[in-house]
Amino acid sequence: MADTQFLTGNAATITKWSAILMKQALKQMYLSKFSSTKDSSIFQVKSELTKAKGDKITFGLRMKLSGAGVTGDSDIETAEEAMVFYDDQVVVDLRMNAVKAAGKMTLQRTAYNIKAEAKDALADWAAEILDEDMVYALSGIANAAGTIAVNAPSTNRVWYGGQTSAGVVTANLASDAAITSSTDHLFGTKVISLIKRKAKAASPKIRPVMVDGKEMYVILISPLQNKSLRADADWLNAQRNANWRGSKNPIFDGADGVWDNVVVHEYDRILTRALGESFEAGDVCGIATARALFCGAQAGVIGWAQYLAWYEKMFQYGRVPGVATDMIYGVKKTEYNSEDFGVIAVDTAIVED
Repeated sequence: MADTQFLTGNAATITKWSAILMKQALKQMYLSKFSSTKDSSIFQVKSELTKAKGDKITFGLRMKLSGAGVTGDSDIETAEEAMVFYDDQVVVDLRMNAVKAAGKMTLQRTAYNIKAEAKDALADWAAEILDEDMVYALSGIANAAGTIAVNAPSTNRVWYGGQTSAGVVTANLASDAAITSSTDHLFGTKVISLIKRKAKAASPKIRPVMVDGKEMYVILISPLQNKSLRADADWLNAQRNANWRGSKNPIFDGADGVWDNVVVHEYDRILTRALGESFEAGDVCGIATARALFCGAQAGVIGWAQYLAWYEKMFQYGRVPGVATDMIYGVKKTEYNSEDFGVIAVDTAIVED
Protein backbone atom coordinates (compact mmCIF):
# COMPACT_ATOMS: atom_id res chain seq x y z
CA MET A 1 0.00 0.00 0.00
CA ALA A 2 1.36 3.45 -0.94
CA ASP A 3 -0.03 6.84 0.17
CA THR A 4 -0.22 9.82 -2.15
CA GLN A 5 1.44 12.74 -0.44
CA PHE A 6 3.38 15.96 -0.80
CA LEU A 7 6.69 15.59 0.99
CA THR A 8 8.67 18.17 2.91
CA GLY A 9 11.14 18.71 0.07
CA ASN A 10 8.46 19.77 -2.42
CA ALA A 11 9.42 23.34 -3.38
CA ALA A 12 5.85 24.48 -3.95
CA THR A 13 4.82 23.20 -0.55
CA ILE A 14 7.63 24.70 1.51
CA THR A 15 8.95 27.80 -0.24
CA LYS A 16 5.79 29.47 -1.51
CA TRP A 17 3.24 28.65 1.14
CA SER A 18 5.62 28.85 4.10
CA ALA A 19 6.60 32.42 3.20
CA ILE A 20 2.95 33.40 2.89
CA LEU A 21 2.07 31.70 6.16
CA MET A 22 4.91 33.42 8.06
CA LYS A 23 4.01 36.83 6.66
CA GLN A 24 0.35 36.33 7.48
CA ALA A 25 1.09 35.18 11.05
CA LEU A 26 3.42 38.12 11.75
CA LYS A 27 0.87 40.55 10.36
CA GLN A 28 -1.74 39.17 12.75
CA MET A 29 0.54 39.21 15.81
CA TYR A 30 -0.36 42.14 18.03
CA LEU A 31 3.08 42.23 19.65
CA SER A 32 5.04 42.13 16.39
CA LYS A 33 5.00 45.96 16.37
CA PHE A 34 7.36 45.83 19.37
CA SER A 35 9.75 43.32 17.81
CA SER A 36 12.92 43.76 15.75
CA THR A 37 16.49 42.55 15.57
CA LYS A 38 17.74 45.71 17.32
CA ASP A 39 18.65 45.66 21.03
CA SER A 40 16.67 48.89 21.38
CA SER A 41 13.37 47.10 20.66
CA ILE A 42 11.13 45.75 23.41
CA PHE A 43 11.24 42.22 22.00
CA GLN A 44 14.57 41.47 20.34
CA VAL A 45 14.47 38.87 17.56
CA LYS A 46 17.41 36.45 17.39
CA SER A 47 17.70 34.21 14.33
CA GLU A 48 21.20 32.71 14.56
CA LEU A 49 19.86 29.15 14.73
CA THR A 50 18.06 29.47 11.39
CA LYS A 51 21.53 28.94 9.85
CA ALA A 52 23.14 26.69 12.47
CA LYS A 53 22.42 23.63 14.58
CA GLY A 54 21.56 23.82 18.29
CA ASP A 55 18.70 24.56 20.64
CA LYS A 56 20.03 27.59 22.56
CA ILE A 57 20.87 31.14 21.55
CA THR A 58 23.16 33.06 23.87
CA PHE A 59 22.95 36.83 23.65
CA GLY A 60 24.28 39.90 25.42
CA LEU A 61 22.30 42.42 27.45
CA ARG A 62 23.85 45.86 27.30
CA MET A 63 23.74 48.09 30.37
CA LYS A 64 23.45 51.88 30.10
CA LEU A 65 26.67 53.87 30.32
CA SER A 66 26.90 55.55 33.72
CA GLY A 67 30.07 57.67 33.52
CA ALA A 68 30.11 61.47 33.55
CA GLY A 69 32.40 61.77 30.54
CA VAL A 70 35.18 64.36 30.30
CA THR A 71 35.26 68.09 29.73
CA GLY A 72 37.51 70.73 28.26
CA ASP A 73 41.00 69.66 27.22
CA SER A 74 41.03 66.49 29.28
CA ASP A 75 42.51 63.49 27.47
CA ILE A 76 39.60 61.34 26.32
CA GLU A 77 42.05 58.57 25.39
CA THR A 78 42.68 57.82 29.04
CA ALA A 79 39.07 58.19 30.21
CA GLU A 80 37.13 55.65 28.15
CA GLU A 81 34.21 53.96 29.87
CA ALA A 82 33.89 50.21 29.62
CA MET A 83 30.58 48.93 28.38
CA VAL A 84 28.98 46.29 30.59
CA PHE A 85 27.23 43.25 29.12
CA TYR A 86 25.46 40.33 30.75
CA ASP A 87 24.72 37.05 28.99
CA ASP A 88 21.38 35.31 28.76
CA GLN A 89 20.01 32.35 26.79
CA VAL A 90 16.81 31.49 25.00
CA VAL A 91 16.00 27.81 24.36
CA VAL A 92 14.06 26.86 21.24
CA ASP A 93 11.60 24.00 20.81
CA LEU A 94 9.33 22.62 18.12
CA ARG A 95 5.64 23.64 18.05
CA MET A 96 3.28 22.22 15.45
CA ASN A 97 -0.37 21.88 14.52
CA ALA A 98 -2.38 20.32 11.70
CA VAL A 99 -5.88 20.02 10.28
CA LYS A 100 -7.39 17.33 8.05
CA ALA A 101 -10.70 16.86 6.31
CA ALA A 102 -12.80 14.01 7.67
CA GLY A 103 -13.44 12.48 4.26
CA LYS A 104 -14.55 12.97 0.69
CA MET A 105 -18.20 13.57 1.65
CA THR A 106 -17.10 16.43 3.90
CA LEU A 107 -15.48 18.02 0.86
CA GLN A 108 -18.67 17.45 -1.13
CA ARG A 109 -20.94 19.02 1.50
CA THR A 110 -19.11 22.34 1.86
CA ALA A 111 -18.08 25.12 -0.49
CA TYR A 112 -15.02 25.87 1.65
CA ASN A 113 -11.58 25.36 0.16
CA ILE A 114 -10.11 23.15 2.85
CA LYS A 115 -6.47 23.91 2.06
CA ALA A 116 -7.01 27.67 1.85
CA GLU A 117 -9.03 27.71 5.09
CA ALA A 118 -6.38 25.55 6.75
CA LYS A 119 -3.68 28.07 5.82
CA ASP A 120 -5.66 30.91 7.38
CA ALA A 121 -6.54 28.89 10.47
CA LEU A 122 -2.95 27.80 11.06
CA ALA A 123 -1.70 31.37 10.57
CA ASP A 124 -4.23 32.50 13.21
CA TRP A 125 -3.06 29.74 15.54
CA ALA A 126 0.61 30.63 15.11
CA ALA A 127 -0.01 34.33 15.73
CA GLU A 128 -2.00 33.59 18.88
CA ILE A 129 0.58 31.12 20.19
CA LEU A 130 3.44 33.58 19.70
CA ASP A 131 1.55 36.46 21.32
CA GLU A 132 0.50 34.28 24.26
CA ASP A 133 4.01 32.97 24.79
CA MET A 134 5.42 36.49 24.89
CA VAL A 135 2.90 37.55 27.54
CA TYR A 136 3.40 34.38 29.59
CA ALA A 137 7.18 34.76 29.47
CA LEU A 138 7.15 38.39 30.58
CA SER A 139 4.57 37.59 33.26
CA GLY A 140 6.69 34.75 34.66
CA ILE A 141 3.93 32.19 34.16
CA ALA A 142 4.32 28.74 32.57
CA ASN A 143 2.46 28.15 29.31
CA ALA A 144 0.24 25.15 28.64
CA ALA A 145 2.69 23.58 26.18
CA GLY A 146 5.46 23.47 28.77
CA THR A 147 7.93 25.43 26.62
CA ILE A 148 7.88 28.35 29.07
CA ALA A 149 8.62 27.52 32.70
CA VAL A 150 7.50 29.31 35.83
CA ASN A 151 9.82 32.27 36.36
CA ALA A 152 8.21 34.66 38.83
CA PRO A 153 9.00 38.38 38.65
CA SER A 154 12.21 39.19 40.49
CA THR A 155 12.00 41.10 43.77
CA ASN A 156 12.72 44.53 42.31
CA ARG A 157 10.65 44.05 39.17
CA VAL A 158 7.14 43.65 40.57
CA TRP A 159 4.76 46.15 42.13
CA TYR A 160 1.53 45.39 43.96
CA GLY A 161 -1.19 47.93 44.68
CA GLY A 162 -2.88 50.73 42.79
CA GLN A 163 -4.55 54.06 43.34
CA THR A 164 -7.85 55.30 44.66
CA SER A 165 -10.57 56.69 42.43
CA ALA A 166 -9.40 60.11 43.67
CA GLY A 167 -5.89 59.44 42.36
CA VAL A 168 -4.06 58.70 45.60
CA VAL A 169 -1.49 55.91 45.21
CA THR A 170 -1.44 53.23 47.88
CA ALA A 171 1.89 52.03 49.21
CA ASN A 172 3.68 49.22 47.43
CA LEU A 173 1.98 46.21 48.96
CA ALA A 174 3.75 43.02 49.91
CA SER A 175 1.86 40.59 47.68
CA ASP A 176 -1.22 39.90 45.59
CA ALA A 177 -2.93 38.71 48.76
CA ALA A 178 -2.71 42.29 50.07
CA ILE A 179 -4.60 43.67 47.05
CA THR A 180 -8.08 43.60 48.55
CA SER A 181 -9.88 46.81 47.60
CA SER A 182 -11.86 47.53 44.44
CA THR A 183 -11.66 51.27 45.21
CA ASP A 184 -8.13 51.73 46.60
CA HIS A 185 -6.00 49.41 44.43
CA LEU A 186 -6.98 50.40 40.89
CA PHE A 187 -4.88 51.11 37.81
CA GLY A 188 -4.41 54.77 36.79
CA THR A 189 -2.11 57.57 35.75
CA LYS A 190 -0.42 57.89 39.14
CA VAL A 191 0.50 54.20 38.96
CA ILE A 192 2.01 54.67 35.50
CA SER A 193 4.19 57.57 36.66
CA LEU A 194 5.26 55.71 39.79
CA ILE A 195 6.32 52.64 37.82
CA LYS A 196 8.19 54.81 35.34
CA ARG A 197 10.13 56.39 38.21
CA LYS A 198 10.82 52.93 39.56
CA ALA A 199 12.19 51.85 36.16
CA LYS A 200 14.47 54.90 35.89
CA ALA A 201 15.71 54.59 39.47
CA ALA A 202 16.39 50.84 39.19
CA SER A 203 19.95 49.63 39.37
CA PRO A 204 20.66 49.06 36.59
CA LYS A 205 18.02 51.25 35.01
CA ILE A 206 15.48 49.77 32.64
CA ARG A 207 16.50 51.16 29.27
CA PRO A 208 13.79 53.13 27.47
CA VAL A 209 13.02 52.96 23.77
CA MET A 210 14.12 56.10 21.91
CA VAL A 211 11.33 57.54 19.73
CA ASP A 212 11.87 60.81 17.87
CA GLY A 213 14.56 61.73 20.38
CA LYS A 214 12.40 61.04 23.42
CA GLU A 215 12.72 58.25 25.97
CA MET A 216 9.57 56.14 25.85
CA TYR A 217 8.30 53.05 27.61
CA VAL A 218 5.35 50.79 26.82
CA ILE A 219 2.85 49.32 29.26
CA LEU A 220 0.44 46.54 28.28
CA ILE A 221 -2.73 46.56 30.38
CA SER A 222 -5.85 44.43 30.55
CA PRO A 223 -9.22 45.75 29.31
CA LEU A 224 -10.41 46.01 32.92
CA GLN A 225 -7.32 47.96 33.95
CA ASN A 226 -8.10 50.23 31.01
CA LYS A 227 -11.62 50.58 32.34
CA SER A 228 -10.19 52.10 35.54
CA LEU A 229 -7.73 54.23 33.57
CA ARG A 230 -10.52 55.70 31.46
CA ALA A 231 -12.30 56.76 34.64
CA ASP A 232 -9.21 58.78 35.63
CA ALA A 233 -9.85 62.48 34.93
CA ASP A 234 -6.14 63.19 34.44
CA TRP A 235 -5.96 60.52 31.74
CA LEU A 236 -9.00 61.85 29.91
CA ASN A 237 -7.68 65.42 29.94
CA ALA A 238 -4.25 64.33 28.72
CA GLN A 239 -5.64 62.37 25.78
CA ARG A 240 -7.95 65.22 24.86
CA ASN A 241 -5.40 68.01 25.06
CA ALA A 242 -1.85 66.65 24.83
CA ASN A 243 -1.78 63.21 23.29
CA TRP A 244 1.20 62.15 21.19
CA ARG A 245 0.82 63.21 17.60
CA GLY A 246 2.73 62.87 14.36
CA SER A 247 5.02 59.92 15.06
CA LYS A 248 4.90 56.94 12.72
CA ASN A 249 6.81 54.69 15.13
CA PRO A 250 5.01 51.31 15.31
CA ILE A 251 4.81 51.36 19.13
CA PHE A 252 2.01 53.93 18.76
CA ASP A 253 0.00 51.72 16.41
CA GLY A 254 -3.20 50.80 18.22
CA ALA A 255 -2.16 52.57 21.41
CA ASP A 256 -4.88 53.86 23.73
CA GLY A 257 -2.81 56.92 24.54
CA VAL A 258 0.34 58.23 26.16
CA TRP A 259 0.94 59.31 29.75
CA ASP A 260 4.24 60.65 31.05
CA ASN A 261 6.03 59.30 27.94
CA VAL A 262 4.63 55.82 28.57
CA VAL A 263 2.66 54.40 25.62
CA VAL A 264 -0.40 52.53 26.91
CA HIS A 265 -1.76 49.53 25.03
CA GLU A 266 -4.87 47.66 26.07
CA TYR A 267 -4.26 43.99 25.34
CA ASP A 268 -6.79 41.27 26.02
CA ARG A 269 -4.14 38.58 26.56
CA ILE A 270 -2.78 40.27 29.69
CA LEU A 271 -3.19 37.72 32.46
CA THR A 272 -5.82 38.08 35.16
CA ARG A 273 -6.72 36.13 38.27
CA ALA A 274 -10.02 35.90 40.13
CA LEU A 275 -10.39 36.07 43.91
CA GLY A 276 -8.80 32.92 45.34
CA GLU A 277 -6.59 32.28 42.28
CA SER A 278 -2.90 33.12 42.09
CA PHE A 279 -0.13 34.19 39.75
CA GLU A 280 2.55 32.68 41.98
CA ALA A 281 2.04 29.59 44.15
CA GLY A 282 1.20 30.47 47.73
CA ASP A 283 0.12 34.06 46.98
CA VAL A 284 -3.66 33.92 46.64
CA CYS A 285 -5.22 37.07 45.19
CA GLY A 286 -7.33 39.00 47.69
CA ILE A 287 -9.51 40.31 44.86
CA ALA A 288 -9.73 40.01 41.08
CA THR A 289 -6.32 41.16 39.83
CA ALA A 290 -4.57 41.84 36.51
CA ARG A 291 -0.83 41.79 35.79
CA ALA A 292 0.12 44.71 33.53
CA LEU A 293 3.55 44.61 31.89
CA PHE A 294 5.70 47.76 31.93
CA CYS A 295 8.38 47.25 29.28
CA GLY A 296 11.62 48.87 28.27
CA ALA A 297 14.24 47.89 25.71
CA GLN A 298 15.11 44.17 25.51
CA ALA A 299 12.33 43.19 27.88
CA GLY A 300 12.09 39.88 26.05
CA VAL A 301 13.75 37.82 23.34
CA ILE A 302 12.26 35.69 20.56
CA GLY A 303 14.73 33.11 19.24
CA TRP A 304 14.10 31.42 15.89
CA ALA A 305 15.62 28.20 14.56
CA GLN A 306 12.93 27.59 11.93
CA TYR A 307 10.24 29.96 10.76
CA LEU A 308 6.74 28.72 10.04
CA ALA A 309 6.77 25.90 7.49
CA TRP A 310 3.84 24.50 5.57
CA TYR A 311 3.20 20.84 4.73
CA GLU A 312 0.48 19.13 2.74
CA LYS A 313 -0.44 15.45 2.70
CA MET A 314 -3.20 13.53 0.97
CA PHE A 315 -4.91 10.74 2.92
CA GLN A 316 -7.23 7.89 1.85
CA TYR A 317 -5.52 7.08 -1.46
CA GLY A 318 -4.91 10.74 -2.29
CA ARG A 319 -8.55 11.80 -1.94
CA VAL A 320 -8.57 13.74 1.37
CA PRO A 321 -6.26 16.69 2.10
CA GLY A 322 -4.49 17.48 5.33
CA VAL A 323 -2.32 20.49 6.15
CA ALA A 324 0.25 21.00 8.89
CA THR A 325 2.59 23.72 10.06
CA ASP A 326 5.51 23.80 12.47
CA MET A 327 8.06 26.24 13.81
CA ILE A 328 11.10 26.04 16.06
CA TYR A 329 11.38 29.01 18.38
CA GLY A 330 11.72 30.11 21.96
CA VAL A 331 10.51 33.10 23.98
CA LYS A 332 11.81 34.36 27.32
CA LYS A 333 12.06 37.49 29.39
CA THR A 334 15.61 38.70 29.68
CA GLU A 335 17.46 38.47 33.00
CA TYR A 336 20.78 39.57 34.46
CA ASN A 337 22.15 38.29 37.78
CA SER A 338 18.71 36.72 38.50
CA GLU A 339 17.03 40.12 38.03
CA ASP A 340 14.48 40.77 35.29
CA PHE A 341 16.17 43.06 32.79
CA GLY A 342 13.50 45.13 31.06
CA VAL A 343 10.03 44.43 32.47
CA ILE A 344 8.12 45.27 35.64
CA ALA A 345 4.97 43.31 36.53
CA VAL A 346 2.26 45.69 37.79
CA ASP A 347 -0.48 43.89 39.71
CA THR A 348 -3.61 45.95 40.41
CA ALA A 349 -7.21 45.27 41.29
CA ILE A 350 -9.79 45.05 38.52
CA VAL A 351 -13.54 45.57 38.73
CA GLU A 352 -15.28 43.00 36.61
CA ASP A 353 -18.33 44.00 34.55
